[in-house]
Amino acid sequence: MEEPQNNLPPGVIKTLIMNQLKGINNLANEVYLKTYLASIEEAYRLLEEAELLFDNKSFQRAYFLGMSALEEISKSQMAADVFTGLIKEDEFKKAYRDHKAKISRIKWIQIDGNSFPIFRYDNVLIEDFDFNKKLKSMYIDIDFSFNEISTPNDSISENDAKSVIKAVKVGLYRIHQVTIEYGEQIGTKGFMK
Repeated sequence: MEEPQNNLPPGVIKTLIMNQLKGINNLANEVYLKTYLASIEEAYRLLEEAELLFDNKSFQRAYFLGMSALEEISKSQMAADVFTGLIKEDEFKKAYRDHKAKISRIKWIQIDGNSFPIFRYDNVLIEDFDFNKKLKSMYIDIDFSFNEISTPNDSISENDAKSVIKAVKVGLYRIHQVTIEYGEQIGTKGFMK
């Protein structure tokens, strides 16, 4: 990746140039750029599948895939932050397999989705991201103190699924807006101006 490639998004090209200007070796951290791009692509796939499940009234599994897409978005931004030198590789590796840590890093999606007028057209509020709810969307849970079980149907509603799907759409839209439309650097640097 010595020279910017024309098939790369504008924000990636700007990032490659800025890294060169700052003396950051693009080749040394190329795996993080590849992770960024692959994670964004995977988040789009997961969103598409979540919407398909939602349309077929499988709200619990739609929720699960929506939360998975949010984790991919988070991973993409952390990878971009390593690539740009904003965070250290160790920080990425520490959070990479920690679902709660990944989810906590994308609070900006909830804030943007609930505060920007452009996203309020549907009156769907983006709720807090709850990893335990993700687990409950897929598995039977047991409360041993009351000897009761709860099923995914008991734990996840249509509104829960709507909320998480909207969050994914907001996150992907904002990343597209900042890095493609505005041509800003990838990662949180583009959002923190």
